[in-house]
Amino acid sequence: MKINDNIGGVKDGPIPNLKIVILGDSGVGKTCLRSQFIYHIFTNAYKATIGGDYLTTTVMIPRDEGYDRSRRSEQTMELRAENEDEHDNSEDTLTGCKTMPEKVNLQIWDTAGQERFNSISQAFYRGTDVAILVYDITNYESVLSLRDWLKRFIEHCHVERPGVMIIGNKIDKDSERCVDRDEIREILNKNTDISIDSYVRDWDTDLLEVSCKKRELVDELFQRAAQLGVELSTNSGDKNAKNMLSFDTIDLQQGIGGTSSCRCLC
Repeated sequence: MKINDNIGGVKDGPIPNLKIVILGDSGVGKTCLRSQFIYHIFTNAYKATIGGDYLTTTVMIPRDEGYDRSRRSEQTMELRAENEDEHDNSEDTLTGCKTMPEKVNLQIWDTAGQERFNSISQAFYRGTDVAILVYDITNYESVLSLRDWLKRFIEHCHVERPGVMIIGNKIDKDSERCVDRDEIREILNKNTDISIDSYVRDWDTDLLEVSCKKRELVDELFQRAAQLGVELSTNSGDKNAKNMLSFDTIDLQQGIGGTSSCRCLC
């Protein structure tokens, strides 16, 4: 659920930021997923994304009592050991946070799915907290491609422990389905030198099937992405958890040729 900043009962203060990148082949519905979440808009016709862009929104973080109790216990032990530094070290990013925030800003990047734009899109991977890898349940090739998308992301994100979610889109076309949810994990772990199990934290919660037409499913997807990013950042307790390298110079004209065509992303 997206929220406004002025919600009763929520403490004022810096709101942490999370960077989320949506990856996958052209036509799987990346742009439509973001549009449904941010604007509650669905359309059958979109121009193919060139390069990438981002939109920002604020969401509430679901409270997990078990998680909170564990964190409070850890904090108590830390305080007893240190017995000093009582001042508040609040930060505007999640790196180094010690407690679960109540809300978080999501910077959601939509990237090009066409191969000719890869050199541009990879510049937007850096510093990503959570990558959302999207496939089309009616397109088997889009599932196989996720192995390459993950490999490129890991090579260029320059983050030690990014979160990864796998999303099957277009469940409204279930009669055209060519791959079942139960097959995805096995498929993605075959014929690849990167173990996706090392990046997907929980296959029960981080492998979802959705439809861009169903707002509640899309909301659930991004809620989980926010929660995952926060959990990874707060659990690390390490201000160097994000190991960023300097940006390369990217030629925005490289690989761009011809005209972009309209196509249905959903």
